[in-house]
Amino acid sequence: MSAVSFMKRPASWLIVSLAVVLAGCQTMGGLGSSGVDPRLSNSQSAEFFSKSGMQACAGGAAIGALACLVGNANDKGTCLAAAALVGCGVGMGANYYLDNRRAQYANDEQRLDVAIADVQKDNRELQDLTRTAQSVIDDDRRSLLKIKSDIAAKKVQKTQAQQRLVQIDKNASFLKDKLANAQAKQREWQKVAAAERNTASAARLDTLNAEINNMQKQISSLETEIDQLYKQRSSIRLG
Repeated sequence: MSAVSFMKRPASWLIVSLAVVLAGCQTMGGLGSSGVDPRLSNSQSAEFFSKSGMQACAGGAAIGALACLVGNANDKGTCLAAAALVGCGVGMGANYYLDNRRAQYANDEQRLDVAIADVQKDNRELQDLTRTAQSVIDDDRRSLLKIKSDIAAKKVQKTQAQQRLVQIDKNASFLKDKLANAQAKQREWQKVAAAERNTASAARLDTLNAEINNMQKQISSLETEIDQLYKQRSSIRLG
C-alpha cells in the first residue's frame, strides 16, 4: 500500500498506527550496549545506523504526523508526507521514501535535490561513525599487540587480558552491526536512484549516484578496518 493511499484513511486509524510505532520505539530504546566502548555506545552516529535508531526516526515522524492531524495544516496529506521523512532518509525503505517524496514534490528536479541532501546527511553520519570507530579500533589494536607481546614474554595477566579481549570482541560485534545497517541503507539508496533514472535531470541523478558511491567507499573502508581487527584478535589465544 502506498503512503498516499494510507494517508487517505480515517485519522483514527493513523493515530492508532502511530501510537503502536511510538510504543515500539520506547521498548527498543531501553536496550543497552553493555561492555562496549562508551565512545561507540554513546555515539549519535552509531545510533543513527542502528535498528533502534531507525525506530526512533519513525517515532519522530509519528509525532510530526500527529501534529499535522490535530493542527491547522492546509494540506494535511503533504504535511503527513513531510513528517514521515523528517530525519529518516531511506531508513523506512526506498519504496516508502519514494511514495512520500513524490507526494511532496511533483517536480523531478526538486525531488532529486532533496534526495541528494538526504544521502549527504547519511554520508556525514557515516563519516562521524567511521572517525569514532577508527579511534576505538586503533586503541583495540594497541591492546592486542600488548597482550600478544606479554604472552610471548610469559608475563601476561590472564584475568585482565581476558577482560580486555571481551571488550574488544564486543566493540567489533557492535561495529559489525552498524556496518550491516549502513550497507542496508546504501542498498535502499541504490533503489531510489534506479527508480529515478528516467527523470529529466541527468546531472542531478549523476550527483545522487556520486553520493551513493561515496557511501559505498566509506562502508568498504570501515569494513576493511573491522575485518583487520577481527583477524588480529583471532590470532590471540590465552590458553
